[in-house]
Amino acid sequence: MNFLVRTITAVVYATIMLFCILKGGPWFVGLFGLCTILTTIEYTGLANRFKQSDASRLWSTVAAFTFYAAIVGLSVMPSSAILFLPFVFTLIVIMVRELYYKKPSPINDWVHTLFPVIYLALPYGLTSLLAFDVKGLDTGYSPVIPLTLFVFIWCNDVGAYCTGCTIGKHKLFERISPKKTWEGSIGGAVFTMIAAFLLHHFLPDWYSFMPLWVWIGMALVVVLFGTWGDLIESLMKREMGIKDSGKILPGHGGMLDRFDSALLAIPATVVYFSLIGFYF
Repeated sequence: MNFLVRTITAVVYATIMLFCILKGGPWFVGLFGLCTILTTIEYTGLANRFKQSDASRLWSTVAAFTFYAAIVGLSVMPSSAILFLPFVFTLIVIMVRELYYKKPSPINDWVHTLFPVIYLALPYGLTSLLAFDVKGLDTGYSPVIPLTLFVFIWCNDVGAYCTGCTIGKHKLFERISPKKTWEGSIGGAVFTMIAAFLLHHFLPDWYSFMPLWVWIGMALVVVLFGTWGDLIESLMKREMGIKDSGKILPGHGGMLDRFDSALLAIPATVVYFSLIGFYF
């Protein structure tokens, strides 16, 4: 029954992701805006419950969303730095409000209130840099890179799981995630690179604007930083003494559990394309 629930949830989740990314425009921006809101609420709830903070869920969400919106605005209108003003105002409110609350640890509250801005809103916002005005494409919006990024993440997860369950013996990071193995990680990398080759070979209309080695490199970046992103979230959960970050996704846990790999893979991919000169 648990496998059936996990499968149904995964299909629904993947369908929503694919639809919004392929639809583009408001659907794409709305999808990751909603993810910003939900993961911020989830994180602040965990911080208040397990880290004895008094982070403001409202102001943390407002800060994260206004920061996300500002990055999206910059990706569409590069000269619109004024879009950061709502975030700056929210930042001031968050800092000043602690003067009027007699809380035992205002620094702890500030940290957990603002941490989602960097950990969550920044990666979600950077998805827009991967989608709008991509070098080599004539269209203002292209789903190719963000869609590929999530396909690579899913291939890595499936490949690592299948390989790890079959031949996994040597622990990758036993202190943080006892079930992950080196064999699983290598298997996930192989699956992802095969996916890069197949996409480039069978979908030339989408992938020929960059050579194969660029997509292979992106696959390796997603595997490496996606694995680190997964381990970082596992470290957070281990410190809090919990198994899942939430229950919003039956069989999969919370939003943070579902997006943990992407939270580090997205900014790493932006840096990758910037460094090789195929982007920006």
